[in-house]
Order: sequence, then structure tokens, then C-alpha cells
Amino acid sequence: MLAYVSERAEERKILTGAIPVGHIPKPRVVADYIIKYPEIHSVEDREQYKAVFNDQYLEYKELHREITATLIKFQELDSMMSQLINNSRSPEVRHDIGDPHFLEKKERCEYLKAKLSHIKMRIHDFDRNFTVKDSNY
Repeated sequence: MLAYVSERAEERKILTGAIPVGHIPKPRVVADYIIKYPEIHSVEDREQYKAVFNDQYLEYKELHREITATLIKFQELDSMMSQLINNSRSPEVRHDIGDPHFLEKKERCEYLKAKLSHIKMRIHDFDRNFTVKDSNY
């Protein structure tokens, strides 16, 4: 005997069914600073967050400056290569943007940017809530 099941009923079955055998759910990756810097509950916590922000902001600025300069240099070299391609006698100019040291710095810079944004948001939220609580008295 054939049974016809509507597409909608099949969707409901899939949504309410058990996890298929052998299915391994992917772990959710959470940045360490999300856990390390939860919502601020005291002025002391705020001061600690601010100190971390100020300390690491200097490192971030320096890395950002280096990376920007390197990327500008890569753009210049890319432009030079385009001009040299037509001249077969010219020496090959080759710089590898895949340099591990550069990639490490770039990754660290991106990490610091996200971390500092998170800390800044926590400080801002605390300041906004603290001001609201103060004005209620």
C-alpha cells in the first residue's frame, strides 16, 4: 500500500525527530574573552576592564600600523609586478603574503580588535546602567 505524505508533514517529522545515528554536532567556538570578560557588576570590575583595554590598545595600534604598512607595500609590489609582466627580461619580483610571521600578526590584530570591542561594549553597558541606577535615587 502506498501512503502519500504532505511535504509539510515531512518537515514536521524532521524537526521533531531524534538526532540521526552517527551525527556529530559541531562544537560552538566561543572566543576566550567572551567568557573572561562577562557583564560588569562593580566599579572595581570596570576599572580592571579599563586597564586591560588601555594596555592592549597600545599593542593593537602598533600591530594595526605594521599590518597597514605591509599591506600598502604589497599593493605597491603588485602594481610593480603588473608593469613588469610585459617585460620578460625583467627580474621576477616576488613577495609572499602567506608569510607566517605576517599572518600571525594579522591574526593577533584581528583578535585584539574583537577583544577590545567586547571590553569596550561591557564598559559602555556598565556606565549606561550605572548612570540609570544613580539617577533613580
